[in-house]
Amino acid sequence: MSVIAIAIPLHAQQPITTLSIAPDTCTIGDNIFYTLNVLKKSSIRLNYPQLSDSTVFSPFEIRQVEMLPAEARENLILEKIRYTLTVFDTGMQTVPAISVAYLDQETQQQDSIVLERKSVYVKSVLDTARKDIADIKPVRSVPIPLWVYLTGGALLLAFAIGIYFLVRYWRTRAPAPVQAPALTPYEVALAKLKGLEEITLNSQNDFKIYYSAISDAVREFLERHYGFPAMEQSTSEIDAILQAKRPKEEAERVKSLLEKADLVKFAKFQPTVSEAKESLSVAFQIIEIARPSQTPDLSNRPTLRNHV
Repeated sequence: MSVIAIAIPLHAQQPITTLSIAPDTCTIGDNIFYTLNVLKKSSIRLNYPQLSDSTVFSPFEIRQVEMLPAEARENLILEKIRYTLTVFDTGMQTVPAISVAYLDQETQQQDSIVLERKSVYVKSVLDTARKDIADIKPVRSVPIPLWVYLTGGALLLAFAIGIYFLVRYWRTRAPAPVQAPALTPYEVALAKLKGLEEITLNSQNDFKIYYSAISDAVREFLERHYGFPAMEQSTSEIDAILQAKRPKEEAERVKSLLEKADLVKFAKFQPTVSEAKESLSVAFQIIEIARPSQTPDLSNRPTLRNHV
């Protein structure tokens, strides 16, 4: 149903307004159409409420503003404007009286018209007629089937058996073999030098290999025992280090042996067999400084192969 109202003008020059609102009964949140028709002179300009003026229609909210096509009526203009409103309160809701200002551009007269109040009955979306609200039913427990218990028990049993056999395996596992202790620098050098005692020296090449083995055994001993790179250093560099760290007699003994080995290896110097055996004896004296207080029996220790 539409409600139509006519605002009686204050004098002949005032705009004539008609107002309708539809529907007059609705559900909360529905669209409500508020339509204003204004019959006026063409020189009159009205200041209609805009979309941003939502408080003008409170408690209603403006969803849309539409300016409908105007119509010519003799010397007058019929303007039409439609507001789409909505409201979120229930019960009888009223659109307040609205004041609309206007200006007659021909006479520069300013005035306003007041649109009357309009009411709409708003219903709730709930069925308020129903009074018997059922109580909340208690949560029903679902019985657990027997197979769930059987499966869970079987899994626990399998887990326990697995733990038992795992512990048993670790307890019965054979112990790791005990590794023999590493040879000391003295033991390594002693084994290498002893391997040279039965070498037969016949040719220049035999002497060269023999002295190379003595030199390498002594250099490796010095490197491991004293902690400097004797295998990569020259005889003079080794002598300088030993002169600073060891007694002079010991340093001279090492220098003399290594210099003779250098002569045999690089200068084709060939000593006698007696001199070669004496050089081996000097090598034994050099490593003697590292002999333990009680030298272990080497018969059960690993044997180093001699490359001579």
